[in-house]
Amino acid sequence: MRSWQFHEFGQIDKLQMEDVDIPTPTGDEVLVKMKYAGLNPADKFLIMGLYQGCAEPSYSVGRDGCCEVIQTPEGSKFKAGDLVITPSATVGINRDGTLAEYLSLPEDHFALLPSWWSPEEGAAGTKVFLTCWQALSDAAHLQPDETVLVTGASGGIGLAALAIAKEMGATTIAVSRGVKKAAQLKKLGADCVLDTEDPDIVANVKELGGADVILDIVGGDFLSKCIDMANPYGRICIIGALAGINCEISPVGIIFKRLQIHGMQVSMYKADESQRSLKELLAVLEPNKVALKIDKIFPFEEVQEAFEYMRYGPLGKVLIGPIDE
Repeated sequence: MRSWQFHEFGQIDKLQMEDVDIPTPTGDEVLVKMKYAGLNPADKFLIMGLYQGCAEPSYSVGRDGCCEVIQTPEGSKFKAGDLVITPSATVGINRDGTLAEYLSLPEDHFALLPSWWSPEEGAAGTKVFLTCWQALSDAAHLQPDETVLVTGASGGIGLAALAIAKEMGATTIAVSRGVKKAAQLKKLGADCVLDTEDPDIVANVKELGGADVILDIVGGDFLSKCIDMANPYGRICIIGALAGINCEISPVGIIFKRLQIHGMQVSMYKADESQRSLKELLAVLEPNKVALKIDKIFPFEEVQEAFEYMRYGPLGKVLIGPIDE
């Protein structure tokens, strides 16, 4: 089979398509044939050796995917032909991931594709929705009358956060670089859209009433602004560091506002926790049949081009597929 593998940490060109053996399932493992895979900025960081807790290569990356069940263990809850998604935390981090034609994982690493999602939407939404659910529900305990601010709002994580927050009854503020995407962001769940580079952004957020919960994907120096924009008893959930890992912050705002700052890492979910969270998440998304916006789908042969495309800030998720053609 074809699989995108890397054998040592380094730049993204270390990831190359190779011919490898189709995995042989053992024990309670299910063999699947991949249909679509979703890309994440964290995949690139992993290849570069900047992702804590990942396994030493060689293996394929990719943590999001939709696939068709090919072979199951005796007594499995799945059957051949079922379409499934990959909520498991270890996929593409501590074992082979979804950028391959076939994948073999324990049964509890899969879940049935939700009935209102297409295979493409299943590959796009699973991990980003789970990450945001971990932040908004597990960590922040978001309430319906609160305001959620999302930085880096036009990416997959950002759009997932806006969608979930709206379904939970919150007011939403999207923060994105430039204003070209403002109209689209409002259609996708933002009540208000602000420019990351606006020098008055902190004052503007305060005029809107401040933020009770902040999902920060940008990191870097913007984290200090998040502290300034947060309301007393606010919760800041740090998901990414697209603007860099260094930031100088003052503890004063944290202390006197009694802020809570949470680091979000969905890969720390155990399989049973992923399944529990996915069930809770889908119960929130199902009434309005919420799915994640897909920006562009690249052929399986163009993974490198897809990673390059992600550098320019797509509006939504970037996918690879169809893989099974």
